[in-house]
Amino acid sequence: MMISLTGVRRTLAASLLAGSVLAAPAAHALEIKSSDVHPMGYPTTDAIQYMSDLLDTWTAGRLKIKIFHSMQLGGEKEALEQVQVGALEMTRVSVGVVGPIVEEFNAFALPYFFKSVDHMHKVVDGEIGTNLQNKLEKGGLIGLGYMDAGSRSFYNNTRPIKSIEDLKGLKIRVMQNPIFIEMVNAMGGNGLPISFSELYTSLQTGVVDGAENNPPSYESGKHYEVAKYYTLTEHLMVPELFVFSKKVWDTLTPLDQQLIRKASVMAVEKERELWAAREQKSLAAIKALGYEVITDVDKAPFIAATEPVRMKFGEKYADLIKRAAAVK
Repeated sequence: MMISLTGVRRTLAASLLAGSVLAAPAAHALEIKSSDVHPMGYPTTDAIQYMSDLLDTWTAGRLKIKIFHSMQLGGEKEALEQVQVGALEMTRVSVGVVGPIVEEFNAFALPYFFKSVDHMHKVVDGEIGTNLQNKLEKGGLIGLGYMDAGSRSFYNNTRPIKSIEDLKGLKIRVMQNPIFIEMVNAMGGNGLPISFSELYTSLQTGVVDGAENNPPSYESGKHYEVAKYYTLTEHLMVPELFVFSKKVWDTLTPLDQQLIRKASVMAVEKERELWAAREQKSLAAIKALGYEVITDVDKAPFIAATEPVRMKFGEKYADLIKRAAAVK
């Protein structure tokens, strides 16, 4: 059965706000163990803490979440495997990690798959995103919601990128993914896969001229010190997922399942608020330090240049791409 965010809001809001859940028959207590690679204080971990507080309040302490942050239980792949077998109840992962389970998620990593943050929210919160989440059940997962992970944009230390011509010849660090390498190459740059841990030194020594990432990563990593021009090309917007173990989920009462879904909807809204604030804070900090942030960018040439990349890597997802593009 398809379960949408809107439907959960509509069917549960009245009962929760009226406090009727506290009068429901008692069920067993559960401490939900949740994993995240990020530290506490990050939008994703803060949102899950908010979710825990909601469940704790609604059930008088019967349901709560214990967050294992900062890779305490391993990386995203390891945590996901633990959730699949029921050793861990919940985790937050990038959609690329669930690509082997539902390959359509790989389409989200195509350049300019989403037109804007608002478009991304409408796609993932609507029929498309809901259908993809439901397909996760075949991999032993219950999809609870999509969180923001920011928009990736270019930065470099050679010249301001004010048009696609300014990318020509620049050596740009990308993640080790052929889509991202060809994306940069299609725009006229030279995509070089380098680990994030080596990026600062690579920028400092000229191994690469620039890189691409979201504003908080650029700011917190102090990459502005070695790459002073930041341009909001927003060529990638890859949402993230938090998922629950189906093995554990099937042992819960229908009421507890509803409570978790409702808290998940509210956690998604909280995370998106926190992420937007975090991005603005980072951009303000960069500008305050005197570094240039270029916001007036004509994205049309960037979108056109990357069309061959979407065609090559997105051929099997052509229908999905078409349906997503039609979402208003």
